[in-house]
Amino acid sequence: MSESYQAETLISLDDVHYAPLCPGERELTIIGEVEGRRTLELACGAAQNSIVLAKWGAEATAVDLSPNQLERARALIAQEQVRVNLVQGDVERLGMLTDGCFDLVISCFGMEFLPEPDACLGECYRLLSRGGVLVIGTVHPLTAFEWDADESLLRLTDYFNPPVEVWEEPAGEDGQKGLTFFRTVSEMFALLTGAGFVVEQVVEPAPYDAADPRRALAPYGGAYWESQRERLSKVPFAIVYKARKP
Repeated sequence: MSESYQAETLISLDDVHYAPLCPGERELTIIGEVEGRRTLELACGAAQNSIVLAKWGAEATAVDLSPNQLERARALIAQEQVRVNLVQGDVERLGMLTDGCFDLVISCFGMEFLPEPDACLGECYRLLSRGGVLVIGTVHPLTAFEWDADESLLRLTDYFNPPVEVWEEPAGEDGQKGLTFFRTVSEMFALLTGAGFVVEQVVEPAPYDAADPRRALAPYGGAYWESQRERLSKVPFAIVYKARKP
């Protein structure tokens, strides 16, 4: 899905994104100051967030499983003339990276694709220094349910057992389908605390109003997301967890 994703989604290289059509880090200030800090982005895609962090003075590293995404990342890094260390790897198994070597780990729209999130969070804990911050932006569990555009309402069937989304597009020559896992807020809280983290903040970003002139500042968007604006204005698409390693 990497080629279509990068072609159809508009992602800023000047602000960290958390959710479609919503404010980014400049307004939400979830991460805070990053100058001089060592940052790691997991499931980075084309590493747009890491490019922003590098512009803001961070020593940035970014990991993704997809060589196609990383190829796009290299092009953007060269275009923006910043330094980002790119690593191809599985974010559930990061043995190539040293314990305690990062001050911030961030992942936006990656956790929902992981069948073993506890493995990834264990790696995050290992890689963070004491007092280091983990920021996970992922799909909101309500995103699992069908939006009725005619009635302008969400048809929520069973919140506590959200369905697994099966992607229509084949992924690779074997026709393997991609999966999206939706996790309740309490499940994510349990995963984070079970890995040893202290949860400090939970944010459900709301999109800019269509009449708000600041809407142009949203660091994540595109034609598809604009077509979903009514739903996004009533039901959060993403949820962001900020946690700290004690």
